[in-house]
Amino acid sequence: MSLLEDDPRPVGLREQKKRQTRLELCRAARTLVLERGLDATTVEDVALAAGVSPRTFFNYYESKLDAVVGPVGDIGTPRTREQFIAGGPTGVLIEDLSQLFAAGLESENQVLEDISVIKELVQAEPRVIAAFAASGARHESAVSELLYARMGDDFTPEFASLTAALMSALTMRAALSLGGDRNRSLVDALHEHRAMAARLFAPTTEPTDDRRRG
Repeated sequence: MSLLEDDPRPVGLREQKKRQTRLELCRAARTLVLERGLDATTVEDVALAAGVSPRTFFNYYESKLDAVVGPVGDIGTPRTREQFIAGGPTGVLIEDLSQLFAAGLESENQVLEDISVIKELVQAEPRVIAAFAASGARHESAVSELLYARMGDDFTPEFASLTAALMSALTMRAALSLGGDRNRSLVDALHEHRAMAARLFAPTTEPTDDRRRG
């Protein structure tokens, strides 16, 4: 199931091709590093495995380690980012963030496969752990730009940092919760996890007399 099936305006062919090339380079880099190790993998190897030239590789990533981490700054799609900045699609920030993040995800099976590969990489190569940690700053910067474009004067860096961390955690937990259940989509799972998080802020029932006395 594609998360973009309900998008009435398909992504332009050029942008779609660029996105696909970026993902193919990332997955090629991850596969080769798992098989050979980081030091034994070259940019030329990654480019060849993805079917592009080394020169093309550098149009997308600065190094093979960047390719292993992947396109962390790509949140949503061009259309959904434009829609989010304009205040949509619902006007409720957490709902709009959920739809924005979900729109950038691949199929359920691919997301689960990517998570599995990442787990193996961070266990096998300490430098990959450091690279993923460093990528958090780039991800936060991308979230900040989107929030500032939408919120203007109401934006604060602290709010952006919290939002980036929260949405990353919700998205990851939602993907992991799918397991082998093909009857649920990533969008549904993300909405469910967002609803669970909202319970933390919901008012509780009135305490009983015994609890008041305690």
